[in-house]
Amino acid sequence: MNALNARRSAAIDGLRAFAAMSVVTYHAWLYTRSPVSVANRATPADKMLHELRLGLVLFFVLSGFLLYQPWVRSALDGARAPRLQDYLVRRAARILPAYYLAVAGSIALLWSLGDAPGVRLPPASGLWTFFVFGQNFSDATLLKLDPPLWTLAVEVSFYLVLPALGWLALRVRHSGRAGQLAVPLAFLLFSFAYNHAIDGGAANWPTKVLPAMAQYFAIGMLAAVLVQGRTIGRRMTWALLAGGALLVIGDAWWAADAATRGSHGTLLHVIRDAPGAVGFACIVGSAARTTCPPRVLAARPVAWTGHISYGVYLWHVPLLVFLRAHGALPLSVVGALVVIVPLTFAIATASWYGIERPLQERARRATRRGSTRQVRAAPGAGAPAPSTGHAG
Repeated sequence: MNALNARRSAAIDGLRAFAAMSVVTYHAWLYTRSPVSVANRATPADKMLHELRLGLVLFFVLSGFLLYQPWVRSALDGARAPRLQDYLVRRAARILPAYYLAVAGSIALLWSLGDAPGVRLPPASGLWTFFVFGQNFSDATLLKLDPPLWTLAVEVSFYLVLPALGWLALRVRHSGRAGQLAVPLAFLLFSFAYNHAIDGGAANWPTKVLPAMAQYFAIGMLAAVLVQGRTIGRRMTWALLAGGALLVIGDAWWAADAATRGSHGTLLHVIRDAPGAVGFACIVGSAARTTCPPRVLAARPVAWTGHISYGVYLWHVPLLVFLRAHGALPLSVVGALVVIVPLTFAIATASWYGIERPLQERARRATRRGSTRQVRAAPGAGAPAPSTGHAG
């Protein structure tokens, strides 16, 4: 990897760090409230801190952008398409071990705490759903135990659907960049249609599932198509960063204002945080393809935080709830962050170096050997194409 690509990769890790820390700060605000509820957001500070929830949208956009890239590269540049087996092995190594450890850890930390502030336990009979990513399909388990895990159920659903979307992209590989936009656009419109169907309870379907959130992945996928094979100069980089930031801020203001006024407008329910997702896509695309990655994102401490961000995301809420139940959590946002960040980082670091990175490296070696054997067996095969990257 050359120096420019290394800085781009570091900038993407920096965006993961930003997403993770925005979610941690949001939950530090939420779990120091009395009662633990987002319902009362009376002050400007409450409204601002609540909108840090948009870090979740950034994670979804990153996944759509990074994981769709290999299929876009194959369709537009002629690179070898990802092998399904390799893709699934790498996704499993990336997500499952740390996730299952966090589920077990959450049970160990919280199960005996009963109705302490912030504790929301599922029935024992529903624990199995967390191990098959099915917790979002029942009110008895949705947002229970470790609430952020609902997003992992959505992510895994996307991982399973993505190869089919990639297959569709390869079917229209001869239609150029404009044709490649068709698949993510169709995915986007499907999500809007689903959200329109469930608006106001018109259809009694689950709300925290892939169809409802697909728009965020689709917007990341669209960005992957638009920037593939292009290099973004300094001036355009800063234009995209500034424009993206304005879209994110505007989306946050729109959502906060609607909540204050009690708005139930259909548009907000259908497109949700799509404007913010477009803003994040501008930022992600520019960071991935720029000739001058922003220093603040590519800085070593920030990029390192991006490496451990998955563990940070998985563990911070159970730790917040556990510490509050034992009177060890200051009931202020700053105080909670001072306590929770070092503890969460310590556990996430152990998870990264002890579990996540070794298993991911083993998966890469295994899939690389399989790809090499396949290339050698193919008549007239050349050098292997770049392997599929991973998203946080």
